[in-house]
Amino acid sequence: MRAAVALLLCVVGCGRGGHDSPVPSASAAPKPVATAATPAPAPVASCSPACGSIERCDAGRCVPACGEGEVFVPATGPEGFAMGRGPRFALDQKHTVVLSKPFCMDATEVTVAAYKRCVAAGTCTVPQLNDRNSNYREEFHRDDHPINMVNFGQAKHYCESHGKSLPSEAQFEWAAGHGDGRKYPWGNDDPTCDTADFTPGGSPKTDPAGDVGCHGGGTSKVMAHPAGKSSWPAGDIHDLGGNLWEWTNDCFLPYPSEKVVDPSPQAHPKIPGECYVRALRGGGWNRSKEALKVAWRAGSKKTYRVPGLGFRCVRNAS
Repeated sequence: MRAAVALLLCVVGCGRGGHDSPVPSASAAPKPVATAATPAPAPVASCSPACGSIERCDAGRCVPACGEGEVFVPATGPEGFAMGRGPRFALDQKHTVVLSKPFCMDATEVTVAAYKRCVAAGTCTVPQLNDRNSNYREEFHRDDHPINMVNFGQAKHYCESHGKSLPSEAQFEWAAGHGDGRKYPWGNDDPTCDTADFTPGGSPKTDPAGDVGCHGGGTSKVMAHPAGKSSWPAGDIHDLGGNLWEWTNDCFLPYPSEKVVDPSPQAHPKIPGECYVRALRGGGWNRSKEALKVAWRAGSKKTYRVPGLGFRCVRNAS
């Protein structure tokens, strides 16, 4: 029994470097430790041609990289899309437009809250306030409504201060209509007060900004009519029909008859320099269903600041 205990103590103690354990020499060479070979990094596939500023390269292909609150809208492809609705030589004659580059479009009209931040930063100027439907007025608490009562210059400056621009008419129509012939951004069904804020039958000419619209006078909150969205794989764009007319970067001029690739908003052979009347899109809360149609367009003096007019921005690929 004592021999067994002694043996057990030796097994436990000797294994921990006791006096009976062999002590390795300090000069003894350590045994080599086998290590796995480090694999060489896999080559990263590059994109050719290089991706635009609103895309990133992912495994050899360009994928959308729009910012928060933006929706990626792809290019049209080389065949383009049919823009306009009128006969040949009409102001809005149908013609083919190719947009060779994608763009990021704001998912909503620019809100009062966003515009207030720009004013607070000293970048933007205050909208017109002397109207009962001016959303910027503090007593109305309409931060989640779209900004209105801003002229073309104010809208353009806001977008450019954020590294963006106002959309062209072609970008607006492509984003709203997908080039598939639909009547409205959401499809072919006529609007109801579930799909858009508009005035069934149209507003009276005696008081066009009066107590009209689906919810009484004035705008709705942005995204208040999700059934009226224009859906793209990257996300939904709201109120491209209804709520507010929207400034575009284009002059309000007759459409060309020939095919156009990437139309420039300033380019027109008969208008050298700045134009005074700008194109509007989207209709508004004080307009009939006709103005909500994808191909419908209107014009406004660039100095107008009215309750039924706002804007959104796009970020273009470089």
